[in-house]
Amino acid sequence: MAYVSYIRQEEPSEADQWADLSRRIPRPDDPLPTPATKASAGAAWRDARAGMEAYRAYAESGDAARLDAAIHAFRNALAGRAGATPQFSHVNNLANALVDRFELRWKAERAERESELRVLQRHHADTRAMNDFKATYAPRAKDLDEALVCARWAVWARSGDSPDAARGLATLRRVQLQREASGVLPQRGPKPESVNLRLAAMSSAPLADRVAALRQISGSRPGFRTSFEAIVKTLPRTLAWIGPQGNRRQPPRETVDALDELIGLALHDNNPARAVELFEAGRGVLWDRVVGHSAPAVVRAKAAAVARRMDRAADCLDEHGGAPGLRHMAEPHRRDGWERRADARLRRRRVRQQKIWDATSSRAHAVLRAEAKRHDTGRPEATFLVPDYARDILPAAAEGPVVCLWRRDYRILAFVVQEGHDAPRVLELGHAWRFDKDMEEYLLAIDDVSSETREQTVRKTLEQFYPMFRKLPWYLFGQEYDPADEPRRVWWCPSGLLATLPLHAVASFSQNADDSGSRTPVTEVGGHGARGGWLPGVSARRRMATSTCLLDVMTSSYTPTVRSLVWAREARDAKAATAGADESREPNMLLVTADQDSRLESLPGSAGVRKQIQKLVPPNRLTLLSGKQASVRQVLRAFEHHEAVHFDCHSFRDPHNPWRSGLVLHDRPLTVEDLVDRSADRLDFAYLAACATALTDEQLPDEMITLAATLHYTGCPNVIGTLTPSTDRSTARVTRNLYSGLISADGRVDPEECVRLLHAAVSAERTRLPDHPTAWSPFIHIGI
Repeated sequence: MAYVSYIRQEEPSEADQWADLSRRIPRPDDPLPTPATKASAGAAWRDARAGMEAYRAYAESGDAARLDAAIHAFRNALAGRAGATPQFSHVNNLANALVDRFELRWKAERAERESELRVLQRHHADTRAMNDFKATYAPRAKDLDEALVCARWAVWARSGDSPDAARGLATLRRVQLQREASGVLPQRGPKPESVNLRLAAMSSAPLADRVAALRQISGSRPGFRTSFEAIVKTLPRTLAWIGPQGNRRQPPRETVDALDELIGLALHDNNPARAVELFEAGRGVLWDRVVGHSAPAVVRAKAAAVARRMDRAADCLDEHGGAPGLRHMAEPHRRDGWERRADARLRRRRVRQQKIWDATSSRAHAVLRAEAKRHDTGRPEATFLVPDYARDILPAAAEGPVVCLWRRDYRILAFVVQEGHDAPRVLELGHAWRFDKDMEEYLLAIDDVSSETREQTVRKTLEQFYPMFRKLPWYLFGQEYDPADEPRRVWWCPSGLLATLPLHAVASFSQNADDSGSRTPVTEVGGHGARGGWLPGVSARRRMATSTCLLDVMTSSYTPTVRSLVWAREARDAKAATAGADESREPNMLLVTADQDSRLESLPGSAGVRKQIQKLVPPNRLTLLSGKQASVRQVLRAFEHHEAVHFDCHSFRDPHNPWRSGLVLHDRPLTVEDLVDRSADRLDFAYLAACATALTDEQLPDEMITLAATLHYTGCPNVIGTLTPSTDRSTARVTRNLYSGLISADGRVDPEECVRLLHAAVSAERTRLPDHPTAWSPFIHIGI
């Protein structure tokens, strides 16, 4: 006789059913708000189209009467639905329209009773006064209750990982957020955390919606890291591979904001290595699209068939459906059966295209690695993948620490990449409550050269940021650091508005300033750093010996991306290994100048620099292009035969189209687009003696598209430029001091000494004019 043991399996909780994509969402218990009279299917679709037209009119005019008409039409459209399953587009549209009407009414109610509501929210929710307030507020809350019912039916009508399911979840999340924001309405239906977790795990949802949902989930939730890594997996396609229908010029602002949110979530999850990887993944993306030298461009050139399949897969995987131009509405293009079958086809197609993407991306990486090995470029993956910290980022700190600066809300954080540390250190430099306003004043001041307040504003800005950075050397170099030693090398990789600041020149201009009690000490985030802003064991003598400017303690260089340092050093080492192969080739220098023949003003200081270069470099090693010879075509052609170049001409910056910024030559400007089309691998050193050749556009969040950065990106390892307009006399003095040591007796340029010599020349100018930072702060070095 056989005995069978029956084990009762417990039903999963409602939260688990919502969070798991493989489970069917439970059917709602609340009935839909359908009219009593039934209508035909054709009449229902006519009502749905009328509702969309009314809603469009409301979106353009803001007329509440148009919104009421749209809601009435959407309700009538539900009357024509036969069966137990509601029409997804009808019920989803109605839910969004109801939320819009609630928001309008809630704003008016809050404006009238703001003080009363503030008092009530300080007390218990079951007080008599709060109950009376809820009773008077019930007519307004009815719209949100009805919207919650419609949103739940919309989510139930579409399950799985599909574009319609993602739109339905986004609507439900919007309703829940509005109920929470109202402050007087209790939450109903599924738990918001479960809804957010399900939306974050959906590959069909837009990146911005997934990141916004993940932000609302607690880091201790079991599915948090799974959803986080799933989002990170889609970043290469979203950021680097843009299909034929994508925008190649500038990434959408929502994508940039979502990437910032992911960096913050990685820090919240105590994963600084992932935060730095995401920081680096977002840099250079727009640059790669502009120059056309990115990984997708290489694949399109070398494996066109693979690129076409990846384009089709990317366009399909990035297709979210919905009406263009409407954020929360989905226009009902198809009828009931057509809509469901189309959504199922799209879901199957996405699964198929995801497999194609995975297979073809592996083939694309093989093509990139082969090209990198054949050309010795050292950049096999560019921005095509989220970089690996140990493999791609940490080698950049082989010759000194790299400090990546990132601003989050009011906090300024530094990601320190340094040898001897397996993971980056995250330092909170301080808070900048008026950062945007102060930076706006600074940027307006530096552009107005004739302004009397320019010097005062620049000095004020540098002094304002000095307390944040003055203690950074002790965190970078440890207890063995002594301010009396020689300045040590540091590389800066700033982002956003921080990239417009001369970080190497932040200083205190107060006489006899004692900054030992700084109000904003550097603190390590989530680490075992110092107490009170100081490392343990640092003596009091060293604390008081702090300099009044970072120039005295650090030799600074800048880099557009962290990985560009690795690529530049690999190219330098490869060039040094083959330097003796062609002994007959002698290094030559190119001097490009625009004088009176070019109808431009000739400055006395610049004329003196030209005479110095012509005196130091023998005629057989110097090529002078001036006047009519200083044309774009001849300058670009000369790059192939020279190791150093000095540009002595005017420049201009286009804030709206940074790739059109350029140097003024005889025939036309030499723009960023011109430079990217010509490789600068032969160049070892470049000096752009013009105004603001290294100033990035404040509208670009994480990009450094400048003339100086362009030469570095295209192969030149050492580039000197200026962050702000500078005077002719100061520029001439700094340049003369630089070249007096950079050019040897036989006319050779030693690029490895340019950083040290530039630091000495800028320090000498600061000693000469200590209270005039515009004379010595603009000059920066980009590269290795």
